[in-house]
Amino acid sequence: DRIAMKIARFPEVSQVSVVSGRADLTMMISGKSIEDISHFVTDILAPMEEVRSTSTHFLMKTYKLNGEICFSEKQHDRLAVSP
Repeated sequence: DRIAMKIARFPEVSQVSVVSGRADLTMMISGKSIEDISHFVTDILAPMEEVRSTSTHFLMKTYKLNGEICFSEKQHDRLAVSP
């Protein structure tokens, strides 16, 4: 709880959760660029005494968030293919 509450106080962190599995915590970090996120992870998060390792994944696209669909059902217009 102590390390999760410490991490939660950083403005870059929008979510911190305790999880089961290989990791103890998962978090959502926001930045203006990949470099900003990399700086936070390597220079602030990773050096913390309580942090043994990190694994960074980038969210590429969201289809549903907080129960709301984030995409349209619109079909893409494709040209007809004829032999």
